[in-house]
Amino acid sequence: MCFVARRLSLVGTFFVLLVTASNALATASILPSTQALALLVKEISGQVNQPLLPANVSPHDFSLKPSHIRRLHSAELVVWLGPELEPYLAKTMARIPAHQQLIISNGGSGVGVSYGQHPWTSPAYLLQGVNQLSQRLDIKRDNAAWLEAMERLQLELTQHLQMLNHKGQGYLIYHDGLDGFESHFGLTHLASFTGADDQAPGAKRLASIAEFEKTGRVACILVDHEVKHKLVDAVLGPDVKRIQIDILAANSASLTEYLTALQQALLSCGR
Repeated sequence: MCFVARRLSLVGTFFVLLVTASNALATASILPSTQALALLVKEISGQVNQPLLPANVSPHDFSLKPSHIRRLHSAELVVWLGPELEPYLAKTMARIPAHQQLIISNGGSGVGVSYGQHPWTSPAYLLQGVNQLSQRLDIKRDNAAWLEAMERLQLELTQHLQMLNHKGQGYLIYHDGLDGFESHFGLTHLASFTGADDQAPGAKRLASIAEFEKTGRVACILVDHEVKHKLVDAVLGPDVKRIQIDILAANSASLTEYLTALQQALLSCGR
């Protein structure tokens, strides 16, 4: 091979390596801590990233294994909820450089981020996360379609809530974990079996819930993966509709599908 041809071959090889490196940066190794955040990452990158936690596991109480720690250190960017919501990650993330992590903040969305709460059920919180990640990855995004979809959900939920109120009814939830969703859409549950802190219900709370049913005010109860069906059945009769909800987004393929599923659960209450 002549010198010129060899030189062109080397230049071509360098160009291919440069393009490959650029593509690798564009599709950086992103590690979301939870399934809800994996959907958020997918919203921006279009790629499915396996979350650190199994899809059906709550992020509040989790013990890291050595394999989890290795995944955290090898990721180019870790997207997580912050030390208040994921205290099990705090120690490890403190040793990871700031440019290799992104904490989804409430960003004025009005959603609390204290331990035990689930702000990722809020469209405003998720949109904040979408915008944060878009800026970090330098990706331009138009949120018009998202906002329009949320407006449709709002309209349908408002109409249904008015119907329930007209009948003097409302809904119960087993675990007080819909705070973000309820705050965004102006919803309020009658009562919950367990609070955001996951404390077992006392006799007074159970008696109060039973009284709601006696007065005919309970249209349904929303139950999640943590529900103890025997406890619910001991307090509520079979006429109260049990509606399964997926707070952790384990069964959703997109953020819109996740929020729509929560909306549909509430729309089926009292019907």
